[in-house]
Amino acid sequence: MRSLAFALAGLGAAAAAAQQSPAAPSVTVPFEPQSVEIAAAGRGALEVLAKSLSAGDGRQIEVRGYASGEDTGEARRMALARALSVRSYLIDQGVKARIEVSASAQPARTAPKERVDVTVP
Repeated sequence: MRSLAFALAGLGAAAAAAQQSPAAPSVTVPFEPQSVEIAAAGRGALEVLAKSLSAGDGRQIEVRGYASGEDTGEARRMALARALSVRSYLIDQGVKARIEVSASAQPARTAPKERVDVTVP
């Protein structure tokens, strides 16, 4: 019974610490339709994210590209090209982390559309 009380107290402390910790950094980079070029606003957001990551801290970064279109295969290729473009930009900015890249093609009538989400879990 006593060990259960200690375990519950530990869980409460862990929950309180989790509530106080800052949210994981994330950036959404918008793209023009049929483009893999990162616009100025996207570059600025990525630069801020890159500066917030300490060099070589061993974090993992998730880069997920999205694109829409009637041809799902072409949309997926576009989404992947966008994600790889963002990955290259982060590397050029000196980010030394493991960068996981993925892509998703969505039908033109549904969200998400024309963007890349970057998260640091």
